[in-house]
Amino acid sequence: MSKMKKVYRKVMNRWIVFGATSLNYEKYEGLGYTYAMLPFIEENYRDDPEGKKTAIKTQLQFFNTTPYTAPFIMGIDAGMEESGKTASLEAVSALKTGLMGPLAGIGDSLFVTIPWTIFGAIAANMALHGNPFGVFMWIIASILIRLTAYPLFNAGYKSGTKMLSSINTTLKALTNAASVLGLMVVGALAATMVKVNLAFTFKQGKLTMTGNSILDQIMPGLLPAAVVAGIYYLLGKKIKPVYVILIVLVVSVALNAMHILA
Repeated sequence: MSKMKKVYRKVMNRWIVFGATSLNYEKYEGLGYTYAMLPFIEENYRDDPEGKKTAIKTQLQFFNTTPYTAPFIMGIDAGMEESGKTASLEAVSALKTGLMGPLAGIGDSLFVTIPWTIFGAIAANMALHGNPFGVFMWIIASILIRLTAYPLFNAGYKSGTKMLSSINTTLKALTNAASVLGLMVVGALAATMVKVNLAFTFKQGKLTMTGNSILDQIMPGLLPAAVVAGIYYLLGKKIKPVYVILIVLVVSVALNAMHILA
């Protein structure tokens, strides 16, 4: 086994065991991602201390996707960084942002909902009938699902290597495209996941309209967009994400107490 293959094996071992253990509201899986990639970063930038620092700072960005599909992104990351070093980090960052959302949807279906429903139901039924194999079957199925990390990483690595070698002259275009994809994903998340409900209700005869429905006629998702814009402004002022979360909690509770938000 070559030296780099051993490094990649170590990366996957770290991700499988520790990938989601540092889950937090500020970075989600970002710390676990960085910890898993450290063996690769150490080897890839062994003669470039400044490049190593830049790579680590880049990897410490927010990251959140299904742990089972993350190895594919990590493989692309490794393939591009191995060839392009720090010059590829901007594209890597954009690709991580753009891919983590779509791969989360695919991963939740293929690696969580479907296998857990099938094997979980069979294992539970066997266990209820006193067959101990149900427990072992569930453990075996869970281990096999986890081991898909290795082929997914290899597939991502091949894609990342080919990607960088074939687009050296158009790397900026790829970065811009991936950034646009990432912004679309973040925009969709803001519209669907951020909920702001006004307590105000307008009544006129038989007509009843909530404050949200009135504002949605002006622009759908106006309040969520305003909240996201406010948070973006605070983060732009270098306010720590933890403090921003506390501000959102305090303001939300205060507005609810004043019967402005429901």
